[in-house]
Amino acid sequence: MVNNKVNLLIIGTQKAGTTSLYQYIRQHEDIYFSEIKEVMYFAKDELYAKGEDYYHSFFQKHNGESIVASAYVHMLPCVKCPDRVRKYNPDMKFIIMLRDPVERAYSAYNYAIKNGWEDKRNSFEETTKLEKERVKNKEYSLMYFENGQYHKHIKYWQKYFPKDNFLLIKDAELKNCPADVLKKIFLFLGVKDYSGMIDMSKEFNKAGTVRSRFLQSFLLKQNSHVIKLLGGILPSQLKVWIRKNILTKIIRFNMIDKENTALEESRYAAMHVLFQDDIKNMKDEFGIEL
Repeated sequence: MVNNKVNLLIIGTQKAGTTSLYQYIRQHEDIYFSEIKEVMYFAKDELYAKGEDYYHSFFQKHNGESIVASAYVHMLPCVKCPDRVRKYNPDMKFIIMLRDPVERAYSAYNYAIKNGWEDKRNSFEETTKLEKERVKNKEYSLMYFENGQYHKHIKYWQKYFPKDNFLLIKDAELKNCPADVLKKIFLFLGVKDYSGMIDMSKEFNKAGTVRSRFLQSFLLKQNSHVIKLLGGILPSQLKVWIRKNILTKIIRFNMIDKENTALEESRYAAMHVLFQDDIKNMKDEFGIEL
């Protein structure tokens, strides 16, 4: 169990560079990240019911670092999370990665197709008809449009935490000026500027395709089938080790490095209409152009 409570969360958004950010900032000597990047404790009822001891089991190697962090990119649209997080730590700080919402939605759609979560017979446009039911069922990985309503979700979180507790970063900033972004993050966290010591030579979790869609779907399901099968047998730390050191390597082997094709201009324009109000609100209130 950690000595300090977790005090930093990356809460969004999917397909916006959170994996690269995680890999960069975890290199800081005074920042300790959970044993696995995505910890779904606050978002999943069955996990939250296990209590703080369960949550802290993902931080066993904490060694006095001042910043204790974890992430789950689907926390941003989760309406239960803000109150749960406030009860856990009212001083929590948050980093939110942002990306052009249409591009993010299309990337998430392709990611879901690749992993077998989305029926490949459904076109990107057709999934808009399924969105209402998916939001109702909290199918976060399939909520391509709801997940991109950034202003709506950020304002909801700010009912529970002050604005100064949030740092908003565009994915393009991280790609084009990673050292500047890291300086900003370290200042936000009140830790030493360590940007000159961070290896930023690799881009993580790039879009691509897979050798076997069945294998990818099997391994990447929330609370992987493999872990579920072993859940009643193995201790939590061993399950974390399996996810981190075995399943991750199999998933990487199954990947083929190939970028997805961008949306055609006419399709992009049609989808952009779905986000135009939220985009305007982000610019008007936060000064962020998407």
